Amino acid sequence: MKKIVLYMRELLWGICALVVVSGMSACSDFLENESHHTLPDEHNWNTLEDARAGLMGMYGLMRAALADNNTHWACGELRSGDFTAYGRADLDAIIHNDLNRNIPMIDEISDWRRFYAVVNAASVFIENVGNVLGQDKAYSEQTLKWDVAQAHALRGLAYFYMVRIWGDVPLVTYSYDNGSFPKIGRSSSAKVLQYAKNELLAAAAELPFEFGSSNNKYYWQDPTFWRGKLLNKLSVYAILAHLSAWEGNYADTEAYATYVLENYEAIGMTGSLQNILEVDNIVDTKGLFNASYTTYAPYRLVAFNFMDNKDVTQSGHLEQWTLCEPYIRKVHPDLYVTKDSLFRIYDDWKDLRFGIDTVAGSKYRSAYIDMTYAKPVFRKINVVQNGAGKDGDFAVFGSSILLSRMEDMLLLRAEALAVLNRVDDAVEQLNLLRVKRGLSQVSFKKNFGEDVNKLIDNIFAERRRELIGEGYRWYDLIRRQRILQDDPDFLARMENGGIYWPVSEEVIRQNNLIRQNEYWNN
Repeated sequence: MKKIVLYMRELLWGICALVVVSGMSACSDFLENESHHTLPDEHNWNTLEDARAGLMGMYGLMRAALADNNTHWACGELRSGDFTAYGRADLDAIIHNDLNRNIPMIDEISDWRRFYAVVNAASVFIENVGNVLGQDKAYSEQTLKWDVAQAHALRGLAYFYMVRIWGDVPLVTYSYDNGSFPKIGRSSSAKVLQYAKNELLAAAAELPFEFGSSNNKYYWQDPTFWRGKLLNKLSVYAILAHLSAWEGNYADTEAYATYVLENYEAIGMTGSLQNILEVDNIVDTKGLFNASYTTYAPYRLVAFNFMDNKDVTQSGHLEQWTLCEPYIRKVHPDLYVTKDSLFRIYDDWKDLRFGIDTVAGSKYRSAYIDMTYAKPVFRKINVVQNGAGKDGDFAVFGSSILLSRMEDMLLLRAEALAVLNRVDDAVEQLNLLRVKRGLSQVSFKKNFGEDVNKLIDNIFAERRRELIGEGYRWYDLIRRQRILQDDPDFLARMENGGIYWPVSEEVIRQNNLIRQNEYWNN
């Protein structure tokens, strides 16, 4: 317990230090707000406020785990991805899978203990929050049920996330509050994934589509407040869809993704059946990635924000690496996508995400990429000063860490349908997005010669175009290779465990039952 609280506070002070360097003066306010999200003392599970603090603490720790050293993007986007590093040896090493170099950032990302802080926080919460019931009449059985379900969902998500990064990991199913991690070895990834799936299924059975109602509020707030902030029923099914795809269980993937796509109205979405956002809704500074604006909150199926929307920071945002002048006062971006890569990725000039706008005089469209400057600037995620404007004097950001949205589910369903040889249905799903992005519809016979592998390859290419910069690329590459098996070098890396990260030497020193991933011993 003490270690969780200390880790959270140390992380927050680190973030505050960055904010101070940037010229911000509201650091103490930020720390004060986020301190409320640490877990209550083990003997103080007495009031509704204690339960809420524990709930927010779990979400805060999950976001901290994803945000620390921009772990979400380092692990999911950079490895063998589309970005090129400018003047950053650490980022270049990750891009080229050179993860055994003595680089502090790589070693820090390799430390899985921040994810176990989430696991332990969830276990502590599940084991103790029931004590509030009966002591505080304001805390209802319904609230308890929803709170515990979210704890199970976060514990399941943390384990699924770790399996994708490290493969086999220790499976701890109980709380440990004596300040030291239990000395146990690594369980097989299959066993851990099964545990994660059970946690998520248990959560899905109890979670609502929306939290509270106008006359029966959830922690004093109605559903509009909680949209895009907490894991609801569709959030959990979206995670289950990805977990099943990672296992290669595409029947379940299709079922879970379909459930999400067919129940969008229940979480406050409006519009067409598949609910595909316009490009402008995604890239606007007050659009999908900006948690301060509620218009697109339901579309953030699985998202982690700073719990108080007014908070803006440097750490935990892709903009920290990808923006430069005139968006912020920085001469060059740390990461950019080369022109050659852009032309390969976006091979149809009609594409609204990146293409040629002939109406505007054959100029590049700048939705995802700004081509005005010496190096292409990735501006798709661009929430500077929480979207307050283009004044980049203070390079602080307010974007959400987004793990799933409706377009992701649409394409994941298309992937599953194609693998299941339901090719006409897969093409139909693919075309729904293509048309929305300014591209022509495709035909299984005409465009793919009735070759299902070509269709699958095209679906992954569409995921690459749509979801670039959102942390999917590395995991998509692995799933694609498991299906198509057309890259001998990548297959060899997979067979030898090279798709996983090394385990931090500090973790191994503290637990002699942990062995390094064999690939990184060479």
